[in-house]
Amino acid sequence: MSITYQVLGEPGRDNAVFATVNTGHSQHRLLFDCGEGCLDAVPRADVQAIEGLFFSHFHIDHIAGFDRFFRANWFRAEPPVRIFGPAGARSVLHHRLQGYTWNLVENLTGEVRVCELVDESLRTSRYLAPEGFAVEHRFSEAPFDGVVYANDAFRVEARVMHHGVPCLAYLVREADRSNVDSASLTRAGLPEGPWLQRLKDRLVPDEAEIEISGAMHLVGELRKQLLTRQAGDSLAYLTDFRVRNEQEEDELVDFLEGCGVLICEDTFRDDDLDLARQSHHLTSSDVGRLASRVAPEQLIVFHVSDRYTEAELRGQLAQVRRRFERAAFPPHWRLSAP
Repeated sequence: MSITYQVLGEPGRDNAVFATVNTGHSQHRLLFDCGEGCLDAVPRADVQAIEGLFFSHFHIDHIAGFDRFFRANWFRAEPPVRIFGPAGARSVLHHRLQGYTWNLVENLTGEVRVCELVDESLRTSRYLAPEGFAVEHRFSEAPFDGVVYANDAFRVEARVMHHGVPCLAYLVREADRSNVDSASLTRAGLPEGPWLQRLKDRLVPDEAEIEISGAMHLVGELRKQLLTRQAGDSLAYLTDFRVRNEQEEDELVDFLEGCGVLICEDTFRDDDLDLARQSHHLTSSDVGRLASRVAPEQLIVFHVSDRYTEAELRGQLAQVRRRFERAAFPPHWRLSAP
C-alpha cells in the first residue's frame, strides 16, 4: 500500500501513530498525537521530516512528548512546522512555545503554523523563531469543508468527536491513482515509453502536448483514452471519544466510508461499560460494531487502559473480534486473542 503506518508506544502507555504517504516520487510523513516516549521509536531524520502534526485533543497523554518533536523542528522555516488540532489549539501551542527561554535567535528563520478547527472554520496563526515565538500572527481563516490539510498527493479530513472536550478524528485519503490500460494502448497503436509517466503526472496540465513517435498529442485526450482511475489508500485515526446516539454513529460511518485501515481506541472492556461512558470512551463491543459497519480491510485497536493484565487485554481483543474478525493489536505489542 502507499500509506504505511506505525503505532507508537506500548499497551497501557501513551500512544500515537506515525504515517507515511509514499507517492513513488516523494514521501510525506504525518504524526497523529505525540504522547510521552512515542517518538523514541522514530529516527530523528524522520521526526525532522514530519509534514504535519495532528492532535486529536490536548489531554496530557496525547501531548506529553511534544518537547521531543519541537526540539528537532523549532528552527525549521521551509517548510514551516505545521500543527493541527481542535478549538483551543492556538492557545495551547502558543503557551508551549513560550515555555522555553529564547535568546540568540534573531537571525534564525524558524516558523510554526498552528491551525485549529473551531466554529466550522479553520483558523491559522504563525509564530516565528526570531521573535522567540512570543507574538501570535493571525495568518488565515477559511470555512471548514471537511479537510484540514491537502496537497496533490493526499488530503487529511477531520471530524469533531465527543470526549467531554472537542476531540478530532482524522482520515488520510491518498489521491486517486492513474493506471495505463494496456489494451487501450494497443488499440491506439501507441508504443510504451517515458511519455506514459508524464501522462500520469498530475502536475502536467491537460492542455500540454506530448510528442510520441514524431506526432504531437494533447495530454487531456490521451488521459481520457488510456488511463483508468483507482481509489487511493486511506487510513483513519480515532481515539478518545464515545458515540452518544445512532445519528452520531451513522455520521461517523459516513465519514469513514471506504476506509482501508482503521486505527481505533479500545480503552475499556465490555465489563467496564459504566466507566467507559463516564469517561467518554468506547468499549470493545462499540469498536467491533463500528468496524463491522465501516468494513475496513484492517482494524488496529490501541490506546488501552493500564488497568488490565495481558490476559485481560487478549480477552478484550476477543470481544472486538466477536463483531469484527479482522481486528488486531499493533504487532509489536505481541498480544493476540486467545
